[in-house]
Amino acid sequence: MIVRMTLTMLAVVAIFPSCVTYYTVVPEVHPDGSMTRTVYAEADSACLAGDLSSQPFLFELGSGWETGRMAEPRTWWFLDDSATMNFYASRTLLPSDTSYREIPASEEYAGLPYIKARERWDRKRGLLFNTYSYSCAFPGIAERMPVPPDSLMTLDELDRWFRSAGNYAGMNGAEAYSCLADLYDKYAGWINACYREQIYRVICSAVGEELTDSLKRELMQWMKKHYDFYEDMLSAFDGSDGSVLTDIAGQMSRLSGSPVYADTAAVRATAWEEELSALEEKLTVPFCYEMLYQVRMPGRLTSANTELMDDGTPVWKVNGFRLLAGDITIKATSRRANPLGFILLGLVVLASAVIFFRPRRSSNSRSN
Repeated sequence: MIVRMTLTMLAVVAIFPSCVTYYTVVPEVHPDGSMTRTVYAEADSACLAGDLSSQPFLFELGSGWETGRMAEPRTWWFLDDSATMNFYASRTLLPSDTSYREIPASEEYAGLPYIKARERWDRKRGLLFNTYSYSCAFPGIAERMPVPPDSLMTLDELDRWFRSAGNYAGMNGAEAYSCLADLYDKYAGWINACYREQIYRVICSAVGEELTDSLKRELMQWMKKHYDFYEDMLSAFDGSDGSVLTDIAGQMSRLSGSPVYADTAAVRATAWEEELSALEEKLTVPFCYEMLYQVRMPGRLTSANTELMDDGTPVWKVNGFRLLAGDITIKATSRRANPLGFILLGLVVLASAVIFFRPRRSSNSRSN
C-alpha cells in the first residue's frame, strides 16, 4: 500500500507542475496612499515582440496598464517549484481607486478566485506617524467541489493539509510523512468521493432518475470497493470504451431493479466520459495557477499574516489547494514617521517653553 501511495505521489508531483502557470504579484503601497500593482509572468516570443494579443495575464490589459519586457528574466521560488518570468504589467492606483476590479482576459478566467480577489489599501494620517494597511481577499473554492472537503476532514485537518504543513520544519521526510499519513489518506478519499459523486450525478441527469438515499449509499460503497479514482486520476478514462461507466450504471440497475441505467449506458457511456472530462477540467482550473504575493509597505512593517519573508518583504502563496480550506485574506500593516509632525511638535514645545519662561523673567525683574 505504501509503495502504491508513493508512486501515485511521485506521478502527481512529476506531472502537475508542468501544467501550472505561475505569477508573481507585487503590490507596493506608497507614502502618499497610492498603490502600484505589478504582475510578472512568462510571456511567449510574440508578446515579447510587442503583440499584446498573446499577453499571458489572466486579466485584460486596459488603459492605465504599463507593460514591458523585463531587462533580465527573474526566477522566483514558489516553495515547491521555481518559475522564471520575463514580462510585467504595472498600474498605479490612487487611494480613491479601491473600487477597481480586474476584467478577465477571457470568459474561461471569469470564475477564477484570482480574478475575484478584492484589494484594499489605506493610509491613516497621524501627527507623528502615518499608518498604512493592505489586504487582498480571495474567495474559497470548496463549495464548487462535488463533495465538500470538510465532509471528510475537520477544519484543523484541512488547515494542516492544505496550508500549514510547513509547521513541520526540521523533520526529515519519514518523520513528516508519519505526521501527515492519515491526512494523505483522507485527501485521497476526498478525491475519490468527488469522482463518485460526479459520476453519479452525470448518470442520473442523463437517465432522469435517482436512487433512493439508502441505495445511493450502497452504490457509493460498491464504487469505493471496486474503483480507486485517485490512483487512476491521470488516466481513468483515457482511451476507455466506456466500460467503467457502463459497469457503474449496470450496478445502479441491479440495485434499483430498473434497467434504465444500464440501457442508457449502452448508448451514452462514451458521451458521459466526454461530459465528465469537461466537468473535471472546469473543476480543476483553479489548481492550474499559482500566485506569489510580495507586498511592499512604506516605513516599518508592523504586522503581516504570514511567516514567509523575502529580505524583509512579506510573502504569500495563493493557489487552488490553499483555497480548498476556505477564503484567504492577505494582510499587512506598516508605520512611517511623519517629519512635518515632528517639526510641528518641536515648534509647539519650543513655543510652550518660551511662553512658560518669559513671565518668570518679567516677575523677577519687578521684584528687584
